[in-house]
Amino acid sequence: MLKKLSHLIWKLALIAVVCVGFYMIYLDSLVTKRFTEARYQAPALLYSRAFELAPGLGVTLAQLERELQALDYRATRYARNVGEYRRQGQEVLLYRRGFDFPDGYEPDLRVRLRFDADNYLVEIETWPGQEFINGLRLEPQLVGRFASDNQEERLLVGLEQVPNLLQETLLLIEDRDFYHHWGVKPTSIIRAALANLAAGRTVQGGSTITQQLVKNMFLSHEKRMVRKINEAFMALILDFRFSKDEILETYFNEVYFGQDRGHAVHGIGLATQFYFGKQPEQLTPAEIAMLVGMIRGPGLYNPYRHQERAAERRDFVLHLMFEHDLINRPQLIAGLESPIVTRASARLIARQRADYIDLVQTELRQLIPGRQWQQTGLKVFTYFDPWLQAELEQAVYNRMEQLPDHEIQAAAVVTDYHTGTVRALVGGRTPVFGGFNRAFQSRRQIGSLMKPLLYTLALEDDTQFSLATILHDEPLSITNERGVTWQPRNFDGEFRGPVSLYQSWLDSRNIPAIEVGQKLTPARLRQRLLELGVRADIRPYPALALGTLETSPLAVNELYGYLANYGEGYRLTSIHGVSTHRGDVLYVQERRVNQGFRPEAAYLARYASHGVIEFGTGRSLGQHIRQPIGGKTGSTNDLRDSWFVSFDNRYLLTVWLGRDDNQPIGLTGSRGALPVAQNFWQQQEVFPLNLTPPPGVAMRHWDAETGMAIASGCPGSRALPGIANGIDVQGCVVDDERLAEEREEDAEQRGFWRRLFGRGSND
Repeated sequence: MLKKLSHLIWKLALIAVVCVGFYMIYLDSLVTKRFTEARYQAPALLYSRAFELAPGLGVTLAQLERELQALDYRATRYARNVGEYRRQGQEVLLYRRGFDFPDGYEPDLRVRLRFDADNYLVEIETWPGQEFINGLRLEPQLVGRFASDNQEERLLVGLEQVPNLLQETLLLIEDRDFYHHWGVKPTSIIRAALANLAAGRTVQGGSTITQQLVKNMFLSHEKRMVRKINEAFMALILDFRFSKDEILETYFNEVYFGQDRGHAVHGIGLATQFYFGKQPEQLTPAEIAMLVGMIRGPGLYNPYRHQERAAERRDFVLHLMFEHDLINRPQLIAGLESPIVTRASARLIARQRADYIDLVQTELRQLIPGRQWQQTGLKVFTYFDPWLQAELEQAVYNRMEQLPDHEIQAAAVVTDYHTGTVRALVGGRTPVFGGFNRAFQSRRQIGSLMKPLLYTLALEDDTQFSLATILHDEPLSITNERGVTWQPRNFDGEFRGPVSLYQSWLDSRNIPAIEVGQKLTPARLRQRLLELGVRADIRPYPALALGTLETSPLAVNELYGYLANYGEGYRLTSIHGVSTHRGDVLYVQERRVNQGFRPEAAYLARYASHGVIEFGTGRSLGQHIRQPIGGKTGSTNDLRDSWFVSFDNRYLLTVWLGRDDNQPIGLTGSRGALPVAQNFWQQQEVFPLNLTPPPGVAMRHWDAETGMAIASGCPGSRALPGIANGIDVQGCVVDDERLAEEREEDAEQRGFWRRLFGRGSND
């Protein structure tokens, strides 16, 4: 009987071994596949533009301090540590954090910045080396994210990016024998089991770092024996299949550090950003102690919610670090006296999601299609300016509150036209949050905004057109494409007769624009618009001169960039570069300039655009902005769209107001969109528009009646810039009939004053 029982036991044992063997094979394939091919899902993290510091860029002391506060730099007495600064009078001592930009890594750098009496940056020198440098840039702000499918947040880092002190502290607290066991430590499990049994509850864990990693990656957190057995088996497999460094690196990227508005924060990379606003390489001993101490209970030791408890836990870890010679006594004392967290905000991204993010997402999908990027995560570096965005939003929302019709929508775009980059964007009267973004998704007629483009094209032919060219503002009949007679009118319903091209530009007259359009031909205008990058259905009809083209505010910025930038333009973009979380560069934007207009003609457009603000339809803006800027109002039939474009010597702003159902809003460009621009520019440090003529352009005198170039000092002449094309300047134009009229008027005036003073003397 005993022999049979023994055989049965051996058979059962053999079956058990076989079953365990097959189960281990199954677990091995599961663990190995997941760990090799898809360890994590990581988000795409979006960064703003890097704040550039250089003399001559117009950087003010207030702007610098504002940026430093947003980046969680600490104001200290000596600025001895990375991420600190000190202001003393007109000087700032700054210890800039290093950062891995898409075009290269820039290390930590301590500099002294000097500002003049007007608070503008004038000098930068390294400190204490005292070597003058041309400029530097601060690390960008984290401004948004595209979450991974599992809604987990992490910033992947390599083990080489994790400071040795952080690695040693983690092993000290969590698993001192990590490099000496096989993934499972039986003595720790037995010790923890006895302690828990004695307490009647779970008071101690016996898991190694490998077991913790297995639990986080593969298993639930329920406290069941089956789960613990699976955890042990998987830990053995993981330790057998992969190196200790691979396991430790994965742990640093997987470990849980709390919640950010419903998103789980995983990994040391994002945790350092979340709690301290820096990268792992820049952590202090106190910050390392706090993060390692949190691992046992991220909610329990959350420094934003439980500062006192978190401080006690941090101090406990600091003392252990000191006792095991990981830090010295001065580091211990400094750590105990340091603040728990250095970030002012308890959110990873402090600002509300900007409409700008929609544009970034659209471009990113074209650059990096699909969802495979989640395996490496993305760092997307944009041209987004948080301060311009906030000021643009405020300008739009303030204007919307003033309008009684709540169906009126708005869109606005700010671009740097020197580089062809989008800096700020608003897609509606209220935040869009991923809905219909009118700034780049809408298609509206641009109306009178077409006229500067038309006139600039005409001015390229300096033998036929100049700013002084006389046009005819009089009744006009044209047979349109359908054989119907078209009789266009001006907005005011009046006709002024002969008028210069310049004055037509300033007053936005329709009939003269149609005359120029007919001379150039609608087909030629259409072709040039296509060459400028317009991506729309353009019909070459006479009405094209009045802006029947339908496009977005973003596209308007692209077109007007040619006028503002002396004829050179770019395909606008919001993305500077894209890399993986570990710094592998996937894309860097290369700016390719397109020569859209002759530089001389584009300058004349710049000059006339300034005239619009000084004397024309945009003069209400000129009354509030002291520095010279350029602009153009725009309206469409029945006042369905209200446009206003404006630019200084740096930025270009397009504002649109209208209804989604295309019903009239009753607002011209000057009454509807212009106040938004006025609100925006009044908040800016306006860079005065440079109106100095470039080579090939000179100030000339023109006869007011004929538009011909004449000598200076002639009666009835007007000074306007023109292309210096070598054409002989005529003498003074003598018009006998006009001269006789002037003499008759002079005689009448002399007679009036003679009669007036003659009576006085007789009395």
